[in-house]
Amino acid sequence: MEIDANGSSFNYRIDGERGPWVLLSHGLATDLSMWDELAGALKDRYRVLRYDARGHGASAAPAGDYSLDQLVDDAAGILDALGVKQAHFAGLSMGGMVGLGLLIRHPNKIKSAVITDSRHTTTPDFTKAWLDRIVAVRKSGIEAVVASTVSRWSSEGLSQRNPAVVARMEAMVRRTSVNGYCGCAAALARLNYGPRLNEITAPMLVMCGDEDHGAPPENSRQMAAMIKGARFLEIKQAGHIANIEQPAFFNKAVGDFYDATESR
Repeated sequence: MEIDANGSSFNYRIDGERGPWVLLSHGLATDLSMWDELAGALKDRYRVLRYDARGHGASAAPAGDYSLDQLVDDAAGILDALGVKQAHFAGLSMGGMVGLGLLIRHPNKIKSAVITDSRHTTTPDFTKAWLDRIVAVRKSGIEAVVASTVSRWSSEGLSQRNPAVVARMEAMVRRTSVNGYCGCAAALARLNYGPRLNEITAPMLVMCGDEDHGAPPENSRQMAAMIKGARFLEIKQAGHIANIEQPAFFNKAVGDFYDATESR
């Protein structure tokens, strides 16, 4: 389905017909299909809203650099356009950064949050890597980063253990528009939520694959320590896209967290 929000057009999907709302936000160079398994696990007791981020999937892909504030306001605008007052949240990588922004800039919209395989603040190396990838994609197209991206995302031996997962990741990267990749990469290169993490008060679960090279576990542990009451959970034998590598563990952890929040 399509909806207009924050000056652009977005593809979205809702699974489930009853219960509290859940909003899912995917990572750079993926799309809402990365949440298929989680949506299936939650839809009997939650209404699960997921969307293709600006420049991804079937959403519009305007030219130019995007900002994290813009990506955050996209998510908030989608909630508003659908009349959703408050939702539980889960976001991975870029989606986790969107979640941090929602918790800081639109705190009343988020009941609880799961932030997975994400970062809170950039570093010089992190920023340079994104700027270099922007140059490569602008010059040679998205194919220029498919192999390196999926290699960076994967845990050791994943291509031998589960080649279908690798193929799924590659397909998502290839479906990403040049405008979307470069626009969102520019936003990630300016990430700076660290100084405001102490403003977050909603219940939070921070998770990370133990072999994540894009947002290492030590970064996630630091993030959890900076947010009052946040819990940290490491996902074994998982890289950056931990929900796809270890769906059973991931989906149970998320569902249990939302259920516990609802029972308070």
